[in-house]
Amino acid sequence: MKKVLVLVLALVMVLSFSACGGSSGGGDQSTDFEWTRTGLFADENGNNAYIQESTMEEYPGWSVTFIVDEEPHGWFIQQEGETLHGDLTAEYEEGDPFVVTISEEGEDGIMVEVEGGDTYHLTPQEMPEVFATFTVNTEGVGEIGYCEGEGEPEFEEEIPCTSVYINMAEPTTYTVGARETEENYKFSKWTLNGEDYSEEPVITVEVNEDTDLVAVFEFAG
Repeated sequence: MKKVLVLVLALVMVLSFSACGGSSGGGDQSTDFEWTRTGLFADENGNNAYIQESTMEEYPGWSVTFIVDEEPHGWFIQQEGETLHGDLTAEYEEGDPFVVTISEEGEDGIMVEVEGGDTYHLTPQEMPEVFATFTVNTEGVGEIGYCEGEGEPEFEEEIPCTSVYINMAEPTTYTVGARETEENYKFSKWTLNGEDYSEEPVITVEVNEDTDLVAVFEFAG
């Protein structure tokens, strides 16, 4: 499946800010060295990294998403000397830190060293062209889950997911589900591009153009 990787922290940030907040740490940026290696990088094993300078005043530094062994890690880290260094585990997430040091390698590549783990050598890649954007949101109090293809939607058990943003390179089928999280809010319906679509909590949709789904939860008293 040739799906555009949501590496620009789009997926990570949309999921995180829709459910909770966080703050970034500081860093020593007092150096004359200018970090210029941005964009998409990958190795022959399918590990990917996307690096861009943060445009958010409250989160200075560099936004980095690193997908290794199909596990995504993404947050804001700082420049330290001639490297980017920091923890790619967002502050609201539980689990062990995922600390990386990223340095230049060769003429245009990067080296990602995981603290206590392996070292990865990545080369620059062209960003795939986006065919369509698929967004799923909630109205009212509830959560959503999804999976690619026809199957059981996956829900986040620790941090309810209320928003998903996916860029795709070709038409794709998704199964999405709505789940109630509070007694006073009941699932009512799905809307598709602003129009009533289905009253079933689990639906399958073929996404072949920009698509906006909303799970509507209504206050039941």
